[in-house]
Amino acid sequence: EEMGSPGAAAVVFLHGVGVSGRMWAGHMARLAAYHCLAPDLPGFGRSRSLLWRSREHTAELVAELIATRARTGRAHVVGLSLGGTIAHTLLARRPELLETVVIDEAGVLPAPIAPLAELGVALVAPFLHTRAVVAAIGRVFYLDAQGRRDLRVASRRAFLQAVRDANDTVITPGEVAAPCRTLLVAGERGFSAVRASNAALAALMPHAEARYVARRGHGWIGQEPELHRRMVAAWIRGDALPPELLPETTPWPVARVHALLGRATPPRAPIPLDQASARDAKSERGARVP
Repeated sequence: EEMGSPGAAAVVFLHGVGVSGRMWAGHMARLAAYHCLAPDLPGFGRSRSLLWRSREHTAELVAELIATRARTGRAHVVGLSLGGTIAHTLLARRPELLETVVIDEAGVLPAPIAPLAELGVALVAPFLHTRAVVAAIGRVFYLDAQGRRDLRVASRRAFLQAVRDANDTVITPGEVAAPCRTLLVAGERGFSAVRASNAALAALMPHAEARYVARRGHGWIGQEPELHRRMVAAWIRGDALPPELLPETTPWPVARVHALLGRATPPRAPIPLDQASARDAKSERGARVP
């Protein structure tokens, strides 16, 4: 998706798992004075025929997009959930490309519930395109009609692999040293590990803030889309944040952070495609986007 003025400062929007860049239409309309770009990440939307290789590989694709499409070779980056983990990776590996960053609902500390979450995703993935699963995920994450349509054509393999990669995101010295202004945000009732991660990074990074939205969960962007748009616009422009965004109060876990800093986490092997999965991949490549 592309909107706004190609000669203006660029804003790159990175979507969550299962949906596509079209989820950012309202944000892009609000920021029409900028050059807004919202790619479909590998395995999702119109990129559903592309294999999801790794979080790092996807971050390099986004870096290439910024380097080739942004007038100055730099961009403001906004990432949600899976897109937020890509933004974390860009902060760690390619901070020279970033003007400001907004990361919503994506952490860099290991979540205790991650193995259970991955098991749940693995059980659901084969049925991802069924009406019942699409409806259930849509309710949990407040997906609109377009989001549900995107979910029905998303690659099952990419859905599972991307969740696994997102759960492997960790704090790195490169990210801690990143000089760009970074906003880390989450819903009050979202994952506790994300809020702890946000608090830790805000304490360690030179120009970061951590905020949360009261009485909202992981999918708060679907409940409060207008607040989310005002938040993004304010951060990019350097204006005061909306008062609904409260300063993060979660104590940052000093010992855990220092234990994790500099620890390399090798990427897990791609999930093998058995015969049934191969047939799924073939049918997904031929699927039409509604």
